[in-house]
Amino acid sequence: MKDSPYFHIGVLVPDLERAMAEFTRQHGLAFPKPAAITFAKADGSGEESIRVVYTKNGPPYYEFIEALPGSVFGDASGGPVHHVGVWEDDMAGRVKLLRENDVAVMASGLGLSGRPGLMEDAVPHWVITEPNAFGVRYEYFDAALRPGIEMWIETGEFPGAG
Repeated sequence: MKDSPYFHIGVLVPDLERAMAEFTRQHGLAFPKPAAITFAKADGSGEESIRVVYTKNGPPYYEFIEALPGSVFGDASGGPVHHVGVWEDDMAGRVKLLRENDVAVMASGLGLSGRPGLMEDAVPHWVITEPNAFGVRYEYFDAALRPGIEMWIETGEFPGAG
């Protein structure tokens, strides 16, 4: 069987624990422990942190993100789907392609070098694009981190979390 072209659907929720409880009750979904994820602000003014959890059921998985007012993850009432997450085998190439096609990046994970954002010499391990003409954002996620993400989903322990 061929892999899905995406591995998760990101959904903004106002309260992570409540959403987990509701989706468990209504749909029988199971969750590991949530994790705090740090990302670079699109304007380069610093970093922010969000709380995130993936369902254990999948793929594809649901990713619940607790809304953070004033950020790209700010409005949990704007629609049920925030982004579609896909694995990317060539993050440097993806970032280059986004730049060449004037696709704005709304948020990015810390670069693999440990520095934030879309710096010229750093490659982030994930980026979320601006919404396209149809309102869909894409999260390109470095496929090299797939084993760690899958371990988190399975065990509830987020690799590298302090």
